[in-house]
Amino acid sequence: MSIKKAAALVLAACITATVSVGCMDKGKSNNNDIPLEDIIPTKNTTPVDPIGSHEIKGVIGSEVTENDTSFTLKSIIVPETSDNEQFIYFDIDLRNNTDTAYTLSTLNNFYIQLADGTDIYSDVRSQLYAGSLFKSDKYFLDPFDIPSNGQFSGIVGGFILKKDIKDFTVCFFPTGSNPNDKGTVIKFAVTADDISAPDPSILKK
Repeated sequence: MSIKKAAALVLAACITATVSVGCMDKGKSNNNDIPLEDIIPTKNTTPVDPIGSHEIKGVIGSEVTENDTSFTLKSIIVPETSDNEQFIYFDIDLRNNTDTAYTLSTLNNFYIQLADGTDIYSDVRSQLYAGSLFKSDKYFLDPFDIPSNGQFSGIVGGFILKKDIKDFTVCFFPTGSNPNDKGTVIKFAVTADDISAPDPSILKK
């Protein structure tokens, strides 16, 4: 073997050994100096029950307290419309019994359940209509804020149903500060007798 060829092989071996040692040192440094949570990110989430696994029967006009939230469905408001649809709104009181303010919305916290089991969610058309109908200090667009140890009162919604539907269930998730905590649902049975036209005092002139 020539001297040049032998020298080349020795040099290659030295380079390989140097790289290997460097990799080993680097791996050792990673294991000792970098926290595990920086290598494998973890999510700080609170486990929640399956959606709607705990049902509470509410009564319109009566307060229900659950998940540090006191909720009252005061009335169901349906303005008169000229087509075959009715717009449904809720007049509510909601008290936050914690030191943490949070935000709720019609889309995330409310839905209507029909007699056949169909779930109806909020409709943006009804919110646009409400903005032109109700006074701005009476009706609140999504989302609406609930102060810590404070109360929210106002009209929220709404929903669109066929005009001939008079019996349905209003459902509310008292999620508090965790919008994903929907294990508990409060349900209010509604009949035609529970539906009222809006009082003139809450309407724009």
